[in-house]
Formats: sequence, C-alpha cells, structure tokens
Amino acid sequence: MAEVWRFFAHEDDFADIDEVGACERLGRVLSFPTISSMDAQTVDWQAFADLRAYMQQAWPRVFAAGEVELIDHSLLVTLSGSDPALKPVMLMGHMDVVPVVPGTETDWTHNPFSGHVDDTYIWGRGAIDMKDQVAGILEAVEYALAHGWQHERTLLLAFGQDEETTQCGAGAIGRVLEERGVELEYLIDEGDYRIVEATEYGAGEGWLMHADLAEKGYADIVLRTKSEGGHSSNPYGGTSLEVLSRAIAAICDIEWPTRVTDLLAAQLIELGLYTADEIAANGDAIVRDCLASKKLYPLVTTTCAPTQIEGGSTGANVMPQDMWANINFRMLEGTSVADVVACCREAVAGADLAGCVEVELGPGSSEPSPSPRVGGPGLEAVRAIAARYFRDPLGTEENGSFEPVAIVPSTVIGATDAANYQRICHECIRFSAFVVDDDECDRGVHGTNERITRRAYLQGIRFLIALLHTLRKLDLLVCCKKADFTDLLEIHTDRILNADTFRH
Repeated sequence: MAEVWRFFAHEDDFADIDEVGACERLGRVLSFPTISSMDAQTVDWQAFADLRAYMQQAWPRVFAAGEVELIDHSLLVTLSGSDPALKPVMLMGHMDVVPVVPGTETDWTHNPFSGHVDDTYIWGRGAIDMKDQVAGILEAVEYALAHGWQHERTLLLAFGQDEETTQCGAGAIGRVLEERGVELEYLIDEGDYRIVEATEYGAGEGWLMHADLAEKGYADIVLRTKSEGGHSSNPYGGTSLEVLSRAIAAICDIEWPTRVTDLLAAQLIELGLYTADEIAANGDAIVRDCLASKKLYPLVTTTCAPTQIEGGSTGANVMPQDMWANINFRMLEGTSVADVVACCREAVAGADLAGCVEVELGPGSSEPSPSPRVGGPGLEAVRAIAARYFRDPLGTEENGSFEPVAIVPSTVIGATDAANYQRICHECIRFSAFVVDDDECDRGVHGTNERITRRAYLQGIRFLIALLHTLRKLDLLVCCKKADFTDLLEIHTDRILNADTFRH
C-alpha cells in the first residue's frame, strides 16, 4: 500500500469516471519520447507531433469544442465561456520530459517509454513530472464536456514543449496572450508532488501540501576560457582548468542579499512558527535560522550551484585547451538577472581573470516573481476542493468529516512554465493533486522507474473535475444531478462562493 493513499477521501466522487480507460490513456501518453533539449535542433519534434495527434484522438470533445492553436511546438486550447467580460482561468502543464540516463535503461522494471499499466501503477518517464497532470487535465475537461457543463469563464489549456530546458514554448504562449490583451483570473501549474509532515518545518503535528504562489528567478552563467594546452610538465601561467576553477570559486564566494519575503512571512505565519509582529521585529534572526535549515535556506537568499564543466583533458599529463563551465542561479525576489550577470563579471575581474574568462548569460533566464497577495480566488478554490479529497489520517472526525490536509502558500525554488505568465496573471498557483510518496518522488522524478499509482492519478482527476464544477454557471445547478454537487456545496461553501468563481 502506498503511504499517500491514507490521505485520500471521497474516492467515490464522480463514480462514472472511465477509470480503466483513463489509466490506459495516460500509459499511451507516456509512450511518446517527448524529450526536450537545450539545443532545439536536436529535439525529435515528430514525437511531439505524434503525441498531439494522439491527444486529439483520445479526448475528442476537448479538441472539437476548443479553439486549438499550435504555438511553436506547444498547444493552446481555448474553451470560450459565456461571459467574455470575466477573466479566463488557465490549467497548464508540459508535454516534455527529461531523458533517461544512458546505460540505465535496463535498471527500469519496464521500458521507460513503454507506458506500462498494471493493477497498481502506471509506469514511464513523465508519470510524475508531469504528463500525469497534462493527461489529467484533458480527462477532467472531457468529463465536463461529456456531461454538458457550461462555464461563464473562458478556460485555457496550455501545454508547453520545453519546461525542462529553455521554456521557449510557454514563453511564446505567454507573449501571444499578452499581445491579445488577455489577463488571467488565475492559473494552476505543476507543484510539489508530496504531502509532507509539518514537523519538517518544526511546526508541530499534522500534514500539509504546498501551493506555490511565486518562484525564484533563474539564470545560467556560462564561463569560457582558452589556452594552448601542451605537456603538463610546464604549466606556466596555469592551465585552462585552473583558470576556470578560480573563476568558479570567485563567483561562489559572492555574498547575496538575504531577506524574509512577504510570501515566506505568510508561510511561516500559517505554519505557526512566527507571528507577524515577531517577523517584523526579528527579521535578521529569522534569516539566520532559515540559513541553517536545508528546507528553508533557499527561501531567504539567492543560490549559486556550479553544475557543468567540459573540455578537460583525456590524458593525465596533457593540459586542457578550450573549456567551459555552467553555474546555475536561483534568484531571490529583489535580485535580477542583470544583477547576477554584473556580480559574476565583477567577481571574475576581482580575481584578475577578466581577460582570461568570458562571462555569458545562458538561455532560458527568468526574473523572480514578486510576492503575491495571499488568499485570491484561485488559492481559495484550491483549498476548498483539496479539503474534500485530502484529509489528515490522524485527525479526528467532526460533523461527519475529517480534518483536511493544510494547504500552505509558499515559494517554489525550482522553475516552472508558470513564470512565463507572470505579466498577465497575478495569481500563478503551482499545485499538484497528483501526489506520490516521498521515496517515489526522490527516486522517480528525473530518475529510474518513474511511476504513479492508479489511485493517485484518479484522485488528481477528481480534484480537477471538482475544480471545473466550481466554474460552472450557477443557474445550471438546477439541471445537474443532485448527487453530483450536493457534497461539494457542503464543504467550504462560503469559500467557494466568496472566491468569485460563481456569478450571482
């Protein structure tokens, strides 16, 4: 039994879901090797075309009802609502996956692109990150259309081509929507796949899920150096590897600003670790505490991680010639891409290497998102619906319901496609209802034997169907089956109605 199953509730909702077919369709989606690369010229774009063709075959109502646009190699599907004055809601994901490490293919129980489905799991690269959410969105929308649901708000489905690399696809969609003057009510992208103990943060008992409302910036700094090489017995002036190493060390020694962002403050308050007054009075001490915590340290400063170095000699007694290295930065709010480039060049110059090492900005950079207002309509809808489907297994039952898993606002320290929509959306929510155990997440995401349980996949679909249910026209409630919606109205009805997802 997967540990994560114990958090599930109301698995009998929407009992007419085609559960077997849904799992088989995800397996088929996982069979397409849609591997992205930093070099777009090396990508097998036919695999993406084949996946898109399968999507149209597997979820025909979605693609018949929506306006379908191919933007670069990414998909944008627009399902128009009845009231064009209302801001659209976007559900999004990415179609690309990371490659399988060469030589590890035989370590997989099933071929990584077999899309194998058994009685418990759906196997394959992308089962967690994140074709499950892409397919789950399509399952939910197909279900809504099959039941004749109509929405006042326009619904946008955006599926990017290269989230794992340069995010050019989501960037292109974001620019198109901005040029059209589109402003989103909120969007939901992938988030943390785990349900974690509050004790991980020193916050007492209980369980929580993250709703990441912002993300750190992203920048790759590429360092290049050249030398004539030669025999290692005469390294006069230093080798290119030495020069490159000194430049890397100088950059890693940069001290970046630290602070408690508004979003981190909201997270700490909701976790019960500090009050607002304590944060205001003891910001420096809180920063020091966070810097000493593996979980919290990335949330108070810009991080610097050398990740690649290439061009070394193949012989122990031969000096290398042309070499390059990559240093990955995740910027805290308040530090820009330009700041990173300028500080790195200054550090290299300070190490007397300005004429020896070139400092360049790599592709795919993005600015950190500002701390948003916590408590918008999107977050409230996520909280209300998650309260129905994810419960604290150790909580006590009250009034016929169990204590829900807490949804805590936070900042994602990685990168998502959602960053490309910050200019047109004030509430970019990174939340995944497709949850897995910690060991599955640690091992399977970008690793070997990536898989998701059938029950977890179906629970994520239920969450998304319930979300679509809140977007329905209110006057259609009299036409729907009572069993479909009565329970949803009983759970946090005030939150749903006050979230302005209904029109009165």
